[in-house]
Amino acid sequence: MEETTLTRRRFVAASAAAIGGLTLSGCSRNEGRRATEAGRSETGSSAVESPVSTTGTLGSTETGSGERKGASSENAMAKVLVACFSATGNTRAVAEALAAHLDADYFEIEPADPYTADDLDYGDETTRATAEQNDTAARPTLASIPDLSPYDIVLLGHPIWWGKAPRLICTLLESADVSGKKLAEFCTSGSSGVEEASVELEGMAPAAKWIGAKRLPAGASEGEIAAWADSLGIR
Repeated sequence: MEETTLTRRRFVAASAAAIGGLTLSGCSRNEGRRATEAGRSETGSSAVESPVSTTGTLGSTETGSGERKGASSENAMAKVLVACFSATGNTRAVAEALAAHLDADYFEIEPADPYTADDLDYGDETTRATAEQNDTAARPTLASIPDLSPYDIVLLGHPIWWGKAPRLICTLLESADVSGKKLAEFCTSGSSGVEEASVELEGMAPAAKWIGAKRLPAGASEGEIAAWADSLGIR
């Protein structure tokens, strides 16, 4: 398991590598192959962890134009967190680029029980990931829960599994206090859209202000990632 947080030096190096050769691939429900990006109905207490501050220089909903909006003075001073779950690294590459562009902190959302390749096999309907996605009450235990209290804006990243966000994201929204915070959602997938995932997640956190959601296709460029970030008017 990778470390939950990155030091400034490791983050900058990782961001540069991810941006330089960013290739995204995702998954759709009908693909009979291993998932490219994935909880179990376990519950339990998890440690609360403060994300590490990272800085960088990179820089709506699915209907967002990607055109840069002027950030309000309030948003310009806002403290931003990018929190991401990535089973294979595809969504992580986008998350790290976003964090660098927005000069945001970064937090890796990780399951207490890591997923194996067999857990993510889309061709086998008995796999752990399939069982979790079919169970709306499944809440996989997190390795740690981020302390969101210092943040005004949180960007949540995840793959799309069977049209929705992995149940791990549901665990996070039910475990961390997002009341009054601005939330945005981004995902990677091969073909599935973000709409169904957005409806479910927004319904779980009605006390938050949802400011955008975006699906990024395979091969998303640095410019495409930065354009969506800019369209949110955060910086």
